[in-house]
Amino acid sequence: MLSTRLRRGLALITAAWCLTTSIHADDKSLAALLPELHLLEPATSSPIVYRESSILLKTAADGPLVARLAFPADEIIEVAAATRQHKFVIGSDCKLGDDKRTLVFSNPGVIAPLSNADLYLPKDAPHSYRHRVGNPEQNLLYRPGKWFHERNVEITYHRSLTTQQEAPVSDLLPKTIARLKAGEAFTLGVSGDSISTGLDASGLFQAPPLQPGYPDLVAAQLQATCGSKVTLKNRAVSGWSIVNGLNDLDKLLAEKPQLIIVAYGMNDVGRRHPEWFREQTKAFIDRVHAADSTIELILVAPMLGNSEWVHTPRDMFAKYRDQLRSLTSPGVALADVTLAWELMLKHKHDLDLTGNGLNHPNDFGHRLYAQTVLSLVLKRP
Repeated sequence: MLSTRLRRGLALITAAWCLTTSIHADDKSLAALLPELHLLEPATSSPIVYRESSILLKTAADGPLVARLAFPADEIIEVAAATRQHKFVIGSDCKLGDDKRTLVFSNPGVIAPLSNADLYLPKDAPHSYRHRVGNPEQNLLYRPGKWFHERNVEITYHRSLTTQQEAPVSDLLPKTIARLKAGEAFTLGVSGDSISTGLDASGLFQAPPLQPGYPDLVAAQLQATCGSKVTLKNRAVSGWSIVNGLNDLDKLLAEKPQLIIVAYGMNDVGRRHPEWFREQTKAFIDRVHAADSTIELILVAPMLGNSEWVHTPRDMFAKYRDQLRSLTSPGVALADVTLAWELMLKHKHDLDLTGNGLNHPNDFGHRLYAQTVLSLVLKRP
């Protein structure tokens, strides 16, 4: 489990963005951005993968400079900087590798490449965090804010095969789906940690393209697709555990939500106690239904944290996810972001999807969150 001191440190570093930046589902700029994000076409199952992110990494001094693709590609459609301020010429600046899973760059343009030496830093080095697995004298690269964002390329491509079938709309959220079909107004509540505050999406540190975090994306897409007026009440706080969510639940219920997203785990997996996590989450669900049995819930199994950080043990995420799955029932559905990350990281690097190097998603990662949540209630167009 993350120590209290470590949680406070992470929270203090990021708190200024959360306190000074607010992006809402009815923001006109967000509504204009939505068509470019393809939130109803999940990257894990769609024939076209839109704007998949990758860092440019050189693993050997004399090796190629490459970006990794999650799935084999038949055709590369577009390669651009994540800021959307630079586009690469396919065939000249970069080309698809023979394995169809890598892009080989001859001209990185505005993107600063990384090497293995950049990823592992001496103890107490700036912009790093302690506790690398198996090597306590080395730190891991940690750069919240726009640092990783400015080093991401985004690749749009035709997949050569579909490795994951599209999941049907959930039958566990009938009240929410009925409200959306009727175009009724409703309130979406969020209880979660720093990921659910939107860190490290570009909008929170005022970098182009100003994409907010996944809760705002979900609310905006529901509103745009169904015509429902969606009011977002996001009570997520950096550093929070499911225990903090329980302590805050009365304040969330006072907002009168009809649907609640419950998104914890990143700050809980370090406990290595999946059964405890299940008990706390069940208590959350039981208290919600005791207060109002008509409220529906989406439990979010989180992204995978950096596999080389002791506080995010890779072997725990699936176990925590499975405990959440055991709690699903009519009115309680699972958004399996853990699975989305597992699929992506079969052929990608942890840093391809991160916004800070350790435990936050980048813009593409927040889109993966939103796509997974939205697929429970909206069909692909």
